[in-house]
Amino acid sequence: MGALAGRIKLRLESDFRNLFVEGELSNMSRPNSGHLYFTLKDQYGQLRCVMWKSNAESLRFRPTDGLAVRVRGGMTMYAARGDVQISVRSMVPAGEGALQRAFAELGRRLAAEGLFDEARKRPLPRYPECVGVITSRSGAAVRDILTVLKRRYPLARVVVCPVTVQGDRASFEIVEAMEAFNRLGSADPQRPDVLILSRGGGSLEDLWAFNEERTVRAVHGSGIPVVAGVGHETDTTLADLVADVRAATPSMAAELAVPDQQDLLAGLANLGRQHRSHVDERLRRARDLVVRAMRVREYGHPSVRLTAAKKDLVLASRRLEAAANRRIENVRIQMGARMQAWRAVNPLRPLESGFALIRAAGHRIGSAADLADGDSFVVTFHDGSVEARAERNAPGAVPLTPPNSAQ
Repeated sequence: MGALAGRIKLRLESDFRNLFVEGELSNMSRPNSGHLYFTLKDQYGQLRCVMWKSNAESLRFRPTDGLAVRVRGGMTMYAARGDVQISVRSMVPAGEGALQRAFAELGRRLAAEGLFDEARKRPLPRYPECVGVITSRSGAAVRDILTVLKRRYPLARVVVCPVTVQGDRASFEIVEAMEAFNRLGSADPQRPDVLILSRGGGSLEDLWAFNEERTVRAVHGSGIPVVAGVGHETDTTLADLVADVRAATPSMAAELAVPDQQDLLAGLANLGRQHRSHVDERLRRARDLVVRAMRVREYGHPSVRLTAAKKDLVLASRRLEAAANRRIENVRIQMGARMQAWRAVNPLRPLESGFALIRAAGHRIGSAADLADGDSFVVTFHDGSVEARAERNAPGAVPLTPPNSAQ
């Protein structure tokens, strides 16, 4: 019997080494070993499956009973019991499982209420003074958002409200953050002009907090315009659909929420050129008019009146030049004030005067007492950074505290 079972096992594993099978999960079991045991079924039949821990750890979603999936693997047989099963190497959601059905049904109901209508979506403020960010405290999403906001529009204040973005409490925390921002008064400096709702990519189950009805209705009811950037480009949630602006990624959400300072500077420079060109054109026309008047008087009036006309021409020319210079100077002052405001918010400006910024483990170091002997730290100058290590007893080092005079 064992020899026959062994031959059957070899034949199965040889003929069915690479299978792609779709079905619905049932009898899902997760023992402490980390392996997954489940049944894959459809209306025509079912097969037992096993997914070893090494493969299960790479899953980007949590498989549950009722979820439709597509698996890749090969047939095998446990010869001791004669059980035939699929050894699954990879698994992805497929078809309409429980979550897909819930997503579709809620989407249809909310669409019928008009929550996704384009006509109700509001434009974003052109120059926001404060940007609110609702996302996880850790992860790439918040780092990408803050980097983009600082690069594009450093004039805006950024207020981050960290929330859980996955799990049973995620939807409640997102709604609480949304409502907290909206409760702030219009005169409160912490009240954002625009909100960014975001998280990184994941499976349908990972992103489910952004498909909860309470989350969708909170976004719809926000008095502050909302930019949603949930997941990667191919991910879609109901929060994306109800938001005023939908972004493909968290970084794109930050880019859509604020203008680009480089574009603003280029626009100011272009405005200055237009003003100068306008003034120059008016001066040219005025001079042409005066020249024509002089020619008429030269041939039609006595020399005395011609001399007076010349004086008038000189006076008018001076007045026009003075007016043009005042106009140009006003434009230059306005541009200088804007540039000075932008330079003032640069956090690295003191480095240009010889100061240095010291950080260790991602935190700013303000005192020698913050460093222990042997700690590594980074010193940032205006033209670059260097790494260093703290040494308390180094030759020439200054002690943190004066020696005890009583000793």
